[in-house]
Amino acid sequence: MQPKKIALISDAWVPQVNGVVTTFQSVIPILEKKGFEIKILHPEMFNNFSYPWYKEIKISYNTKKVTEKFFKEFNPDIVHIMTEGPVGFAGRKYCLKNKLQYTSSFHTRFPDYIKQRAFIPKRFTYSILRRLHSDSERVLVPSVSMLNELKKYNFKNLVVWNRGVDTELFNPNKRDTNSKDRQLTYVGRVAIEKNIEEFLKLKGNYNKTVVGDGPELQKYINKYPEINFVGVKTGDELAKYYANADVFVFPSKTDTLGNVILEALASGTPIAAYPVTGPIDVLTDEKINTLDNDLLQSVKKALKVKRVDCRNFTLKLTWDKCVNEFLEFMVKV
Repeated sequence: MQPKKIALISDAWVPQVNGVVTTFQSVIPILEKKGFEIKILHPEMFNNFSYPWYKEIKISYNTKKVTEKFFKEFNPDIVHIMTEGPVGFAGRKYCLKNKLQYTSSFHTRFPDYIKQRAFIPKRFTYSILRRLHSDSERVLVPSVSMLNELKKYNFKNLVVWNRGVDTELFNPNKRDTNSKDRQLTYVGRVAIEKNIEEFLKLKGNYNKTVVGDGPELQKYINKYPEINFVGVKTGDELAKYYANADVFVFPSKTDTLGNVILEALASGTPIAAYPVTGPIDVLTDEKINTLDNDLLQSVKKALKVKRVDCRNFTLKLTWDKCVNEFLEFMVKV
């Protein structure tokens, strides 16, 4: 009998806005159309408090009773742990205690973030994350570069899980600007680990827009009054910001992939980025590869890219294909 009940265990869920949430918000409806019943164990089900640097991120505690109740009532056929926080570890503990097999995924380079914020060595933090994934039947990672990096920290059972993009929502047809001014746009968290200030201080005759929220937002609003900070946008409104940009600037050096890169490309907008994990895994076609160690030079390269080439590159990157890969990697409990 085909397994039909999938438990997703995650420290990241709505109302958070991040790559983990975005990915599974796209994956879950397709799984449900295929006949799967999905239930998510997430922070809002527990006592929790806000993470010191990010109010929207919740840290759960006293997780045992809620976790046990969740598993006993749902009785899943498949368990997938999405994150390495308290909820993820609670799910792992239950699975090990009850001899249930599970898979997991690696989305976020927390060791890099924590090193920047608290100066804790990456190797120490990776050792904690490795503990959660050590008993996982398969660890899903979003890129080859990230897989190779995790191997250096002795992670096992790694497989690449490719992402999709909604090419109907993110579409060049949403472009409705006739401005002659060059528009550079950033979409994402406004935080130091995103290296966003490298975008904000770019020289040149460009209009710059920041779409997103984060702990450094007010500081940067005060420091860069000439830049248009518009807050978090979703759906069709977000799609228009992508499509109306002449270049999408992705300054991060700590992402595992960057779903926003795919969304911008689907909108026909070329990318300016550094040649690091994430961008080097996405921009594999020489027609759209503008990567450079000098971000301004990358912008100048991107302005020469044909928008149709960006769009065409994404047409094969469907969420249906992504979901099929996900199911191939799952194991029955």
